[in-house]
Amino acid sequence: MYNDIVELVSFIDDGVDEYGDPKKLEVKRPVFCNVRSVGMSEFYQAQTLFYNPEIKFVLADYLDFECEEYADHEGYRYKVLRTYRNGKELEITCYGGVRQ
Repeated sequence: MYNDIVELVSFIDDGVDEYGDPKKLEVKRPVFCNVRSVGMSEFYQAQTLFYNPEIKFVLADYLDFECEEYADHEGYRYKVLRTYRNGKELEITCYGGVRQ
């Protein structure tokens, strides 16, 4: 049973501003998930590449993920580090939880 919600965040082009810089529009999409902790071996392997994985979201269906770059959960924004498809499920490993 997937009893938690994560908001997957992507950005789309929204023209340019008055200075000619590109504008990005933030799009959030809520998805049901399970929240899991990052395993010890996975944590230490990521540390060798200077990443600090903090949380893992498990989606019921891999089709719910559309290559979003960020995930918002309980007031924190995480950067997607990697995904892993396990049958029909998809595990999303994230790092850098920043309070919003």
